[in-house]
Amino acid sequence: MDPTTSITLYAGTRDRISALVRDLDPAELQRIVPACPEWTVHNLVSHLAGVAADFATGNLDGAPEPEWTAVQVDARRDRPIEHVLDEWALASHAVEQVVTSGTTSHPLVCNPWVDAGTHEADLHGLLGTGRPPADLALATVTWVESYEPGPLTVITPDGTFHLAGEAPTAEVRTSTYELFRALFGRRSAAQIEAWSWSRPEYAAAWSVELPRLPQTAQPLTD
Repeated sequence: MDPTTSITLYAGTRDRISALVRDLDPAELQRIVPACPEWTVHNLVSHLAGVAADFATGNLDGAPEPEWTAVQVDARRDRPIEHVLDEWALASHAVEQVVTSGTTSHPLVCNPWVDAGTHEADLHGLLGTGRPPADLALATVTWVESYEPGPLTVITPDGTFHLAGEAPTAEVRTSTYELFRALFGRRSAAQIEAWSWSRPEYAAAWSVELPRLPQTAQPLTD
């Protein structure tokens, strides 16, 4: 994705999340996010601020593994949410400069909106405040396809995508948003099997390389 579009998507996501959580009361900030059941709302925003800080400084060793994200959350656990949001804003501007400068080709750094947009949808699932814009979901699906091409054909109203799969003839229809959520493990096996498969047994073609929910088998609604 071109740098200008990338930073526009990222800035929009940060602005929406910041507006959403800045005025939450302490009890709301301590609610568990169903899509990230080890994190509260405060933890999730701490992760986003920490990602921006690490991207800006080039601290990518271990990204995006759980140990890397745990450090981000722990370092900000006791900070007021407004301080965390202010840090995220400052670090985000630094990330935008890195993206536009062309000094890195790291796919996560060049596309910070992918992780942030996924977590925006996670917060929507808890707080019910609105899905991320459709263009963000479509951009994410297109981005993933560029890294995971394969024989699994997924047809959505916005286009046809070819993803890594185990059966060369597998075909399925779903919405772009459902595909966006499933690609990052936010849909259970049962939810994926409920998509419109050309033959039911083809549901097994959903690649083992593409995650299902790692923490729970419960369906998510967002």
